[in-house]
Amino acid sequence: MVARPKIKRIVNTVPIYTYFKPQGIPMTGLEVENLTLEDIEALRLKDVENLEQVAAAKKMGVSRSTFQRVVKNARLRLVTAIIEGKALKIEGGDYIPGENIIVRKCLEGKHHYFVKKEDIDSKGNNEKISKIKCPECGERLIDFEK
Repeated sequence: MVARPKIKRIVNTVPIYTYFKPQGIPMTGLEVENLTLEDIEALRLKDVENLEQVAAAKKMGVSRSTFQRVVKNARLRLVTAIIEGKALKIEGGDYIPGENIIVRKCLEGKHHYFVKKEDIDSKGNNEKISKIKCPECGERLIDFEK
């Protein structure tokens, strides 16, 4: 028996920061709880935008039951991290960037990120610079369009 292929979820949320930890404790002394970008998108749709499960699931391109499962597991990992004093790391997952998300690199050209289209300011015809900075090197995110 072959498992069903996993449907990629549509994500329109890009957090600026990808790590959260208890104050005053070095990362070396902490366990890390992982959340995917799909987890963050599901939590945003349900808890921030206050959408019903059916509408939120439609925005992510999944069934209502899949959406419910994603939210339940994400909340469990989030609450576990808070109660047990773990660091939270947001990364990865199996998703499709939504129509508002584009891939860009920092000015140093070393780090690549997904950013929201509205976070890009036009600077002339060929260059666009983001309003946010690369968490790795501190440089603004940039794109050269042709």
